[in-house]
Amino acid sequence: MITDELIDKMAEKCLLNDHDFDAAVLDVRPKRIQTVNLHHLALASRSDDFARTIERADYITADGWPIVSLMRSRGIDPARVTGSEFLERMLAGRQFHGRKAAILGADRHAGYDLRGQLHDSGLHVVFREHGNRGDWKPRALAKKLRKYGVDLLIVAVTPPFGDMIGEEVRKAGFPGVVINVGGAVNMVTGNATMAPHWVRAFKIEWFYRLAQEPRRLFRRYLVECMPVFLKVVLPSYWHRAR
Repeated sequence: MITDELIDKMAEKCLLNDHDFDAAVLDVRPKRIQTVNLHHLALASRSDDFARTIERADYITADGWPIVSLMRSRGIDPARVTGSEFLERMLAGRQFHGRKAAILGADRHAGYDLRGQLHDSGLHVVFREHGNRGDWKPRALAKKLRKYGVDLLIVAVTPPFGDMIGEEVRKAGFPGVVINVGGAVNMVTGNATMAPHWVRAFKIEWFYRLAQEPRRLFRRYLVECMPVFLKVVLPSYWHRAR
């Protein structure tokens, strides 16, 4: 469930901007970075196990304006930091030159496309796993990642499973950096639709995505997420405004 303690811990671990995100990734000490949006909180409200998964992340980012507002109620002022924009920066620059990465999840074609694009930026994808996630074993995955010398594991699986398997792989002995990015790999490779920049600027990306996939997202946004927004996020916004 969502508690004040959980929100306080999120605020303590929240990366404030893209620069902090990149710096945390470049620091090769073992860690897990979890992007958090309103859907994560909706899932945490129904699952104590998933709430603990959020708590156990070394860092979180405010992936969505509701989370930005919630963090501001705790006295910090983060920018909106998303997994898709992080991957875009990886593709656009060479600050991760020479690092060895792995992709867990995402569509096989998207993983292949991302591997080629990252190679052009000097980052080598040395391991990919796109198979049936029900067959994934954290210990076996951690062993393979160590074998290939992976520095950075990109977990491209939607919550709650993606965040939980990322935590299990880290606990199983993977000594690198784990980043949970959800569906971002499919987006940055063009295998899924990403909202235009003007939509993101007006903070209506959720509406854009709902219009693109109403059958899949209607329940998530209006049935699962809206109660959490009304009960958790909106009261904190009003309290901060007063």
